[in-house]
Amino acid sequence: MDSAQLEAFIAVSKTLNFTKASDHLHISQSAVTARIKALELDVGKTLFLRDNRNVSLTSAGAAYLPFAERMLRLHEESKVTLSDEFEHRIVLSAPGSVWHYAYLQRIFRFRESHPKVAVKFLSYIDPDYIIRDLLLDGVVHVAIRFDPPEQAKVTRIPLFEDELLLVSARDRTAPVTARDFYSQAYCHIEWGQPFPDWFQSIAGPGFIPALQTDHSSIMLTMLLQGAGFGFMPRSIARPYLDDGRLVRLRAAFEPPALTAYALYLTERRDVAAVQLGLRLLGIENALSD
Repeated sequence: MDSAQLEAFIAVSKTLNFTKASDHLHISQSAVTARIKALELDVGKTLFLRDNRNVSLTSAGAAYLPFAERMLRLHEESKVTLSDEFEHRIVLSAPGSVWHYAYLQRIFRFRESHPKVAVKFLSYIDPDYIIRDLLLDGVVHVAIRFDPPEQAKVTRIPLFEDELLLVSARDRTAPVTARDFYSQAYCHIEWGQPFPDWFQSIAGPGFIPALQTDHSSIMLTMLLQGAGFGFMPRSIARPYLDDGRLVRLRAAFEPPALTAYALYLTERRDVAAVQLGLRLLGIENALSD
């Protein structure tokens, strides 16, 4: 098999239409068909069921799809790694808020001091996908997570703790209580562990918020526009607390802090890209341990 066959297989898998796949790849439909047939011959399985009107993945095709995506991704990453323009290339992943509020300036300084190092930082949606596939495959060299699972192959290094604060654009005289979470004014984000377990102990099981998002920037915008109140990490809220656009609310309880960890494959500790990624994050002691 080759990358062209993988591209054709993935395109047909996503569109379930050979014509749309050929348009996406800017090749003829007959070329797509030929690549799929060659791939099926190579793997020894029929990957698609097709008639004059419908296309669907076989069970073998569905099982093969994640492997095809990973092989193509690794192929593309390898081409960049072998580029003559840069001496090294590092790929890091973290929640978008971590890059924006904690490490963006450090990235700028690192690029100034390491002009021959290409830097790619991902703002992930699915952290399990980052760890399960990209980190273990070596595509991501260093990942940052607030609630990393224990994995035998992965080293965890604590980076920082981020205090969770109850904030709002409007102050209130009475402290926030558990009952206030059931009001229309509360905006919810499921921050990483140990926050979910702690919050359930306060609000009770089966809690459904009136307003919820999974994106810190959207949450921040809503709070700044007076949508109500909610929990935000101090690193995000600090500039808005300093200029008075947000206020910290008193509460009848103390939320747990979030601990951020840097993760990398233990066996790749001495790989230059991992070492450079740790240096970018300021983990100098990890380089000499």
